Amino acid sequence: MEPPETNGASDSRDLQYRRRILEAASRLFERSGIESVNMYQIAQEAGIGQGTLYRRFEHPGEIYSELLHASVEEILTELEGIADDDSDRAPASALDRLDEIVCKVLDYIDSHAKLLSAISCMYGKKKFLPHKRPVTDRLHGVIRRCLSRATEQGEIRGIDVGLTAHFMLTTLTPEQYLYHREDLDYSKEQYLAGVRRLFLEGIRER
Repeated sequence: MEPPETNGASDSRDLQYRRRILEAASRLFERSGIESVNMYQIAQEAGIGQGTLYRRFEHPGEIYSELLHASVEEILTELEGIADDDSDRAPASALDRLDEIVCKVLDYIDSHAKLLSAISCMYGKKKFLPHKRPVTDRLHGVIRRCLSRATEQGEIRGIDVGLTAHFMLTTLTPEQYLYHREDLDYSKEQYLAGVRRLFLEGIRER
């Protein structure tokens, strides 16, 4: 039975509800697939009323985003570590680091494709614009630092680092990747090869 809520409900009670909702949604997605799950089913699975659910999440897209949050933070921290690693173990070539980063980003998007696609649909195009999200700001910073380091090392010359980072970032968004995978039937390997030709081999100093 759902615990009664009061105006003085504590933060811990809210966290408890959110945890129950997320765990319930995750179970349903695993059993039935993302496309088949609605808010009523999530509330039933979590053992709460729909009002309690809607006070915390407006639609399934917000729940999907919350489920992705931890893994997004983890991958971003890993990418920042690659870009900023000054240890002897790190690749000397900044472009090699950038190549590793591109591979990891596309691997992440590909492995979470259904969830990312569902979020895009639920939020709508306006709210899903990539340049509006803090996540993308961090990824842009990672790319820019690698390009700046590559310029300092003489691996590339004569490029606008900021603009190139923006252009490269547009190819690493879920929207672009999923469009090319689902609508144009490109494989992950083909997409990765295209990004490499344009933004890694294409700018490398000969």
